[in-house]
Amino acid sequence: MIKKFKVFVSANQKELREERLAVKETILGTVVLRKFFDVFVFEELPATGRSPVFAYLKEVDDSDIYIGIVGNEYGTRGKDGLSPTEREFSRFLKSKRQKELLLYIKGRDDSKRDKNYTAT
Repeated sequence: MIKKFKVFVSANQKELREERLAVKETILGTVVLRKFFDVFVFEELPATGRSPVFAYLKEVDDSDIYIGIVGNEYGTRGKDGLSPTEREFSRFLKSKRQKELLLYIKGRDDSKRDKNYTAT
């Protein structure tokens, strides 16, 4: 049996919803890619009694590949001062397993980007 790699797609849910789903559709819609990869996007996480933060961080921990898409907004910050996108990225970087990370930046006009962002 072929091992499937888990891909975690991270981006601001409201601003980049179409892009997140396009990544998933591209991978799962391609016969060869679908044989080797499973894709996680938060929109499809079933409702449970768990904290959403716990749920998506668990998915990050279980992923082999992180695809991050950055636009103009990083999302609503939590009590820790981080948006979900920042939290996911930081968690993935701290993983001890060998993993792959792909980061895409949408647009060229940096003047429209969130000015309060601080890289972690």
